[in-house]
This record gives sequence, structure tokens and C-alpha cells, in this order.
Amino acid sequence: MDNNLSEEVRLWQEQLFKRSIRRKRKVQKIDQLLGNTAHLQGLEVSAGDGLISAHLRSLGGSWKTVVTTERAADSIGYASTEKAVLINNAKLPFEDHTFDHVVIVDALKGIGSDYDFMRECHRVLKNDGWVVISEEYRRPFSLAALLRRAFNLSPVAQGQKRNGYRSDELYTILKDGFDVPETMIYSNGLLESAAVLGEYVQKLMTRDPYWMVGEKTGQEHLYRYRHLHSAASWTYPFIWLASKCEFLPGHKLLVKSRRRHWRPRRQPKLIDGRSIAEAAINTKIGTAAPF
Repeated sequence: MDNNLSEEVRLWQEQLFKRSIRRKRKVQKIDQLLGNTAHLQGLEVSAGDGLISAHLRSLGGSWKTVVTTERAADSIGYASTEKAVLINNAKLPFEDHTFDHVVIVDALKGIGSDYDFMRECHRVLKNDGWVVISEEYRRPFSLAALLRRAFNLSPVAQGQKRNGYRSDELYTILKDGFDVPETMIYSNGLLESAAVLGEYVQKLMTRDPYWMVGEKTGQEHLYRYRHLHSAASWTYPFIWLASKCEFLPGHKLLVKSRRRHWRPRRQPKLIDGRSIAEAAINTKIGTAAPF
């Protein structure tokens, strides 16, 4: 991509970002958990959103970026002069205790062994480091999820390993090496359902998400950006109203976890080999006899 085209792509991406209530809210929530990053070493794990990557760098400190796919690396490249590193078999190419914090933005669900990857994050973090994870909150029976399945827009349908996480699922992969003092669920179902309809319209125009800038992005993509921006401008008031329905269940999950010594937390077993949970399920409460 030549410099003039790259600059025009960046300008249109910035305009589209301003029309995306969901992306702006995600950045605000991440900022809220990150706090002051000046003079700190940060690692970003990205799914390819170059503007969010650039925003993290604007907060201060030193940053490295790793990505899950080559497409994501190309997309990050238009927003940063530093080449993103591709994750290989859930391994990170950094020394132990390198970073003060790790920020994972919508990328964990695309990694095969998320538990092994979180152990890698634990390894590269300093002893008092922490990790911030932004992901989909998995609600399989919500309207947004039903629309995603109907339009073939679920994360799995788009090449991810899983459709997101519940809070307890994320805790399971963090519990051996991290404390989880802060969990936030936001972005209500009406907003997410409207966003799915927008994603379907976008899919009719271009294969990749509009925020994924490919290596072969050309003038035809700028034409699509203009049309997407026009559509987003018309629908913005309705999306804004939908975003105010905070009484509805949230569909985005944000977690901040403090690093501690890695120690597998094994579930206690009874003499007969059953877990306490299994025994509770198969035993009538208040008796010692099988139910």
C-alpha cells in the first residue's frame, strides 16, 4: 500500500471509528481498567483493529503487539510502523518478566489452547503485572446470538475457535496464575442485535470486517468505506438510543487480573474419586444416602 493510499485509509478508518458506539465504548472501558501506562512496558494481543492498537500506544509507555493471524498483522501494519509478531502455537517470543501489563483485545477466542496462552502471558509478565482481557460474553440464546447464527456471523463461523466466554469459563483458564478482582459486563443486547444487522449489511459489501485493513486494500475499499460511513451516519441516532438500554443483559466481557505465583488449583476429591460438586448432584441434601 503506497503512502497516499495508506493515509486515506487511515482517515476513513478514523471516521468509521467515530461512528462506532461499540468500539468507542470498548476503548473507554479498557482505558478505565488500564489507568496510567506511562513508563510501563505493555504487550497488546490484537485481533487486527489498528485504531485500537494506535490508541493504546497513545496512552504512553512502551508497547509490543502480537497477533493471531497474518491478516491481523497486515491490518495492524497500516496503523503502526512497528511490525506485529505472529503468535505461534500459543507461544510468545519474549523473555520472562518483560511486561508490566498484557492487554488482550478480542483475540483470546481465536487461540487454540487459551489456557496455555494465559500461562505464556503469566510467564512474560513481571511479578506485580496484570492482564486485561476484552472478549465476547457468550449468551447463546440471546437475540444477538440468534441473529449471528442466522446470518452466519458467529465468531466460530468467521474462523474463531470459540464464540466467546462466560465469566466462569474465563475464570477457569485464569485461576491457576491470576487473581480476578475486576469483571465488567457491558454492551446491552439491543445494541448488539442492531450491530449484527449492521455487520450483515457490511458483509454484503466486503468480506472482511471494515476495521481489518488488508495488504491489498485499494480504491474499491475506499469506495466501500464511504458508503459504510454514510449508512452509519444515518443509523447513528438509533444505535445511540439502543446503547442507552443498559437494563438489558450485556454481551461484552472485560476482566482485569493481577498476576500471582502459578499454582494449579485442583478440585478436592472424595475417597471414592468423585468431586464435591458431583457428590452434591447425586446426593439428596440433608442425607448421606443416594437420591
